[in-house]
Amino acid sequence: MNRYIYLSLIAIIFSLLATSCEKPEQAVVLPPKTGSAYATVEMGEEYTEQVFFDFESGNVVYTSKVNSWDLAFETGPLGYHVFLNGGMQNMVYNTHQTDIKAVKTPPNIKSTDYGPDKWFFDATSGSVDSTGFGDWRSASSSAMSKNEVYIITSDAAHFPDSFKKVQLVGVTDKEYIMLYGDLRSENVREIKIPKDDNYNFSYFSFKSEGVVYPDPPKKTWDIVFTRYRYIYYDQPGMPYFPYVVSGALINPYNTTAAVDSSIAYENLKIDKILSLQFKDKRDIIGFSWKQYSIEKSLYTVNPKRLFIIKNRDGEYWKLHFLDFYNKQGVKGSPSFEYERIQ
Repeated sequence: MNRYIYLSLIAIIFSLLATSCEKPEQAVVLPPKTGSAYATVEMGEEYTEQVFFDFESGNVVYTSKVNSWDLAFETGPLGYHVFLNGGMQNMVYNTHQTDIKAVKTPPNIKSTDYGPDKWFFDATSGSVDSTGFGDWRSASSSAMSKNEVYIITSDAAHFPDSFKKVQLVGVTDKEYIMLYGDLRSENVREIKIPKDDNYNFSYFSFKSEGVVYPDPPKKTWDIVFTRYRYIYYDQPGMPYFPYVVSGALINPYNTTAAVDSSIAYENLKIDKILSLQFKDKRDIIGFSWKQYSIEKSLYTVNPKRLFIIKNRDGEYWKLHFLDFYNKQGVKGSPSFEYERIQ
């Protein structure tokens, strides 16, 4: 199978996955209530909402739009990493030029060209060592910059006229300094992005041209349901293939999680949990708890796939999913059962 045919098939499959699918209207049937609690969150049929959930209170603590931000800035005093909004398919290209006003032309590479001197994106895991921007600082001073100009795709359609350009000028324990503007324009603006350690990140939106906070304070939530970029590796004819999915990510603040499918949810106790391997990968829950059936045009959920979260307070919680549809039969509404173990 040649590359063209393969990519065409991939496009058809993903088009089917992205197509709105509903199942006949019916109530979500939950098992009898025991010591567990049950919840349903609404991401929207097109997964436009990102929903932050706290186990202890059993509440959604915050909801915001996936497209409300473009860049996320690490807020710790020593932090300098900058992240892209994968849910909006944002990518970054390093021009290696230092005159931001002179950079006006998009790179002569396709939106599907990824790698060195091509488009970059962040790792699905949320690792600070695998960001599209990388270490943009000067080797001579951690507070200063190499002053390289980056081009950002801020539109999923990859229209060059929608591209932005940024230049990260410097960072301190209090703030970032960044220049930004439309790619084809010489009109460049400066913004100072403050660090607030009550949050995991400070965010910047090209649309509002300012700092935004689509996340709640980092000590108030455990997992977020959102749209994000997943990387399929070792695809025929290409080393990796990025694709936007919907699922759950863990709080990057002092939160880890493990996965187990060897024991029933109701039998999962602390002695088993302590033998599991916990990881801080943000996408460890991800979207693996659901599958799409092309034949039925429906998502099905695997309740045997269990997730154990150790949250910011050292509490262990077990979780499994029950459905992906709400009472009206519309997708984008994960329901789940959860319980504190310790």
